[in-house]
Amino acid sequence: MKKIVGLTLGIACLAAALNAHATTSAELIVRGTIKPAACNLSMTGGGIVKYEDIPSGQLLPTAFNPLTEKTTPLNVSCGTTPAKFGLKFVDLQAASKVPGILSAFGPGYTEAHNFGLGIVSGRKTGGFSVTLRDLRSSGATLYPIVRVGTGAWQTSDGKVAQSPSQHSWRSGATAVPASVAQLTGTIVVRAVINKAQDLDLSRDVTLDGRATLELSYI
Repeated sequence: MKKIVGLTLGIACLAAALNAHATTSAELIVRGTIKPAACNLSMTGGGIVKYEDIPSGQLLPTAFNPLTEKTTPLNVSCGTTPAKFGLKFVDLQAASKVPGILSAFGPGYTEAHNFGLGIVSGRKTGGFSVTLRDLRSSGATLYPIVRVGTGAWQTSDGKVAQSPSQHSWRSGATAVPASVAQLTGTIVVRAVINKAQDLDLSRDVTLDGRATLELSYI
């Protein structure tokens, strides 16, 4: 009987303990991680566009001197995950801009398209423009679009305006960024040398244009 009583008392005490610590709610936790698309931007040859030696005697003394266009391939790979993204171009030689120098190419250019070519002996060397051309994804043709800051997207002829302008691409008639996993294209550079009278031609004048391409997700 003692064992039975002891067992009965034990059960009674256990029941009392359970009632004293009863839980009427529980927490549900939902966890996960949203991973942004991992896109890699690259340009063939490290993005270096090289003009060969330019004889100073070929430069016009009182007019801007446009050079032939140069190109470098552009590639963006996001693996197998399509993403909407755009490019911003930041002029790292903005202090060397020669105002109005892109007029050598004719109409259609503004100072937003004008990238500096550096300063030698305190004199500004010239400028260059950038154009996005031959944009494609998985064999399909894409068409350039542009916006300023967070403004509305507009169709574009591919001429690159500097940041805060952002450049992207559409696949249809509407100016809306296309979601792509792979992008190929061509960056076209057109350089213009300053007037010979405004250069120090007693020494080598190095073309030193530099710009940063910034990929950002949309």
